[in-house]
Amino acid sequence: MRGLLFSLALIVSIGTTTTFAQPLLTPVAKDSAVLDQKFYFPASNYSDSTGLSKSLKKLAEQVLTVYHDSDRRTYFDNAIPLYLLTENYLKAVALVDSIRKIDSSNSYGNRVRSYSLAKIAEQKQKGSFDKTFQKEYMEGFNQLSFRKKVRAVMRDPSLIKDDSTSLAALKEKLHKSKKDSINVEDARSLCSSFFYYTFDSKVIPLVSNAVGNQYSISYPAIKSSRWSGVAPVQGIDEMPDPNMQYKLLFELTGFALKGQDSAAKTDINLALSEVGRQINLHEANGIPRKNIDVVIVAHASALYCFFTNEKYKKKYGIDNPNIPLIKELQDYGVKMLVCGQAMTFFNVEMEDLVPGIKQVLTAQTVISSYQLKGYVYYDMSLRE
Repeated sequence: MRGLLFSLALIVSIGTTTTFAQPLLTPVAKDSAVLDQKFYFPASNYSDSTGLSKSLKKLAEQVLTVYHDSDRRTYFDNAIPLYLLTENYLKAVALVDSIRKIDSSNSYGNRVRSYSLAKIAEQKQKGSFDKTFQKEYMEGFNQLSFRKKVRAVMRDPSLIKDDSTSLAALKEKLHKSKKDSINVEDARSLCSSFFYYTFDSKVIPLVSNAVGNQYSISYPAIKSSRWSGVAPVQGIDEMPDPNMQYKLLFELTGFALKGQDSAAKTDINLALSEVGRQINLHEANGIPRKNIDVVIVAHASALYCFFTNEKYKKKYGIDNPNIPLIKELQDYGVKMLVCGQAMTFFNVEMEDLVPGIKQVLTAQTVISSYQLKGYVYYDMSLRE
């Protein structure tokens, strides 16, 4: 499980050019004068999409007058979306090139650089953006190794929805303050969130059309969770025996990573996604479905992932996002067991759970008995 969590953290944190998610914003340098700086920004903008769009160029300009960071690379990385909002495309290109020099690699910022050059071209010739972007992007893309190409196209189109959700959450948070001013850090976050939402909406379809599917993440069997995908790999030196029986036992005990219950309720459980990923990895290695036997045993707060829509909505206020994945796993033949001891301690009844799930006296004896039967044990506890 530690490897999974590290991989997910890496996926989210690396940046705009090669990963699934919008880059995390590095905090503004701890300079009290900067942190205390406020800009006039009417609260009405948060509920007016047109007004927000028009006002962010000026806000980005104001942030750029005070924002700094002692780490040059961090400053360049965080300043790029601000310069792009101000339509200073040449400066954005220069910052991308500066980061490439720092990294001693040309793998950073191909999308942003291509976007900037396409915007410059569009200023001279209307309607040229798409063609210029794809040309510039493919020139940079073709210089990458196979593995870097795979990383470069990992931004799944479904992430556009995530961008929208993140922006909406930030606008709601700022709107609740009912203040006609905004501090530097919130201003920078708002500018960056808005830019990456519009940026991803524009360029992800263009990249997908230009690159094709050979570098894309695949979902051989389980498709309901984007975290269950398999990256293509070249030059594989060893493959598992497809004629063996692969017996897999997963212990699920956590609803969310520590301190992330609020965010976790809106998305598929990471441990449940990893079960899907393990199935996909085995199938991608050429192991036939008939030779894959999967058992899940759930207890503790992981029980909440298996709630019916009605029960989940009563507890969290939304439909259970795990149900499509649960049903897909059940259709695959995955056996799902819940601990009777945990059901009692957590005050959960069988009718609270999705149909098709079975109850056992205790998870501990399931774990020991299945291991003695030769099942490979996976700890999906989400402890980190």
